[in-house]
Amino acid sequence: MNHKQSGFTLLEVMIAITIFAMLASTISQVAAVTVDSQVHLEKKLLASWIAENDLIKMRSLSWDEIKSGKDELKFSDRQWLLKRVVTDKKTFAGINLPIEVREVSVSVYIKSQPEHALQTFVAYIAND
Repeated sequence: MNHKQSGFTLLEVMIAITIFAMLASTISQVAAVTVDSQVHLEKKLLASWIAENDLIKMRSLSWDEIKSGKDELKFSDRQWLLKRVVTDKKTFAGINLPIEVREVSVSVYIKSQPEHALQTFVAYIAND
């Protein structure tokens, strides 16, 4: 009696498992990079909002109150550090300005990483 056995050989099973493991590893790496990118973009977006809010606040202050400084704040369950540098501008692109203008540079950091600004905005405020 001849009984023909059907099924996969050990070698075929091992090749299939190897291919599956390589695909799973690749998918896992892509997913990890995607999650890291999403988290980084979320931080940059929040930092943009914080910088924009500070610039709006600076525009609402009197001329004498627009000054350099640092602030710490909590926003979206994170601790943030905001650094503001204010400089008087006498010229712009080599042209003398007929009015008083201040350059306000706002940089936003995660408090635990103060060496890397997530976002920096620059605005010019005139003394009308």
